Amino acid sequence: MDKLIHLILLSGLVSSQENLDLLEENLALMGTATQSPIYSPYTAERSSDGFYGPCSITAHEMSPWWRLDLLNSYNISTVVITNNRHCCPEQTNGAEIRIGNSLENNGSSNAICAVISGLSKGSSVNYSCNGTEGRYVNVVMTGRTSHLTLCEVEVYTTENIALKGKATQSSVFNNWVPENAIDGRRSASDTSTTCSGTASETDSWWRLDLLNIYNIRTVVVTMRQHCCTWHINGAEIRIGNSLENNGNNNSICAVISKVPAGVPVIYSCHGMEGRYVNVVLPALQNLTVCEVEVYETENLASKGTATQSSSYTPWVAKSAADGQKFDSVCSITAYESNSWWRMDLLDYYYVGTVIISNRGDCCPDQTNGAEIRIGNSLENDGNNNPICALISDLAVRSTVSYSCHGMEGRYVNVVMTGRTSHLTLCEVEVYKKVFHKRKTFLRLKFSSSVDAAAERDKILHQLQSALASHISDFNLSWTQLPKKEEEQKEDGGTCV
Repeated sequence: MDKLIHLILLSGLVSSQENLDLLEENLALMGTATQSPIYSPYTAERSSDGFYGPCSITAHEMSPWWRLDLLNSYNISTVVITNNRHCCPEQTNGAEIRIGNSLENNGSSNAICAVISGLSKGSSVNYSCNGTEGRYVNVVMTGRTSHLTLCEVEVYTTENIALKGKATQSSVFNNWVPENAIDGRRSASDTSTTCSGTASETDSWWRLDLLNIYNIRTVVVTMRQHCCTWHINGAEIRIGNSLENNGNNNSICAVISKVPAGVPVIYSCHGMEGRYVNVVLPALQNLTVCEVEVYETENLASKGTATQSSSYTPWVAKSAADGQKFDSVCSITAYESNSWWRMDLLDYYYVGTVIISNRGDCCPDQTNGAEIRIGNSLENDGNNNPICALISDLAVRSTVSYSCHGMEGRYVNVVMTGRTSHLTLCEVEVYKKVFHKRKTFLRLKFSSSVDAAAERDKILHQLQSALASHISDFNLSWTQLPKKEEEQKEDGGTCV
């Protein structure tokens, strides 16, 4: 007899460069969603699948709710809500976002983070929750009889620091003011209240002052939904601390090309340091930006413990992890064979980037030629671990970023292999590479002589074994328990 099965394939390591996960980690993708009675087939998990298309919809009822179990308690900084692109914003606007650890009243009695408002068709809005702690994220239409419709709910622990900054631009087209690009409204519509725009001019620019210096991991850019995405094609994202040429001479993080309409695109800046984020268009045309989000990264070295083979007093190991670049306080070993410096990160990480800064006055030869090694072994003081990169072309008062592509390790070594020399380091920064779990929904139908509902665990184990030879680091779980096909037809069918 045919059985209809619904399951999730929660697959393994997916690069953080995918647009699916725009911030450090969308916690919703690893959670479990449920809701008050379903308006079939619009099930709860549709709102936490990483796609903006399929929606969840409850039945038309009093105080409908949707709940996400994050499976752990987090300090939540941001919740992003995306509305139905076709209709019915009134089925989302007015709902409360609640966060906490209680399941009293299905979680709808937890603390309020925000009330959803101003959400137009197909738009996404960031709601700041200021680190509210909780395992459960509820969206509830309190005191109203209505459907509750959600097309995507994203939950982040990382703060969009652009929301705290101040924006300006080279000129203003009509009332498309620079502040519109940091109002928290992603997937903006085509009205002047939601985007920033300059006049048609040469080298038009938009600038964000973060009001402090950050190590910037990612910049996320969103354009208009229905028009004019070419108004940003070819623009450069520049980051730095200088206001020379209005900040447009700072270092380039990325060049923007072919931004899809209304879809956020992530650009990795690998921990570039800066107070100013510029978007500058080296062409004669309007520059339009609908939303710019900026996320900082954590320098793992700032929490670790540094040591080295010897110290050329007073140039001790911790001076290379004090957060101060180009100052007069660096780490320097004695003049010796195979000199080395080591950072114990105190935990195991996938290391994405190591950034090395040289002295501001001299001696690049005391850094160039050293190897960056990453791993979990302390054999030979950690200097036998795999090589990430060879330091080269590091000039006086310069900083170079080396990509380690997610090498796993607790220890980061810099070693001058096979040479007799001092080893000088003025700053070593270590940034992790973020991988994300991605949900994939599968709908399967097969013939079986057994009761699939009773044998569901065995079936799941068999599927896991069959897929293991093709996919690594994944697990399976049911979104709905298997039922006979004719039972599905009786209740109207279910679609994912």
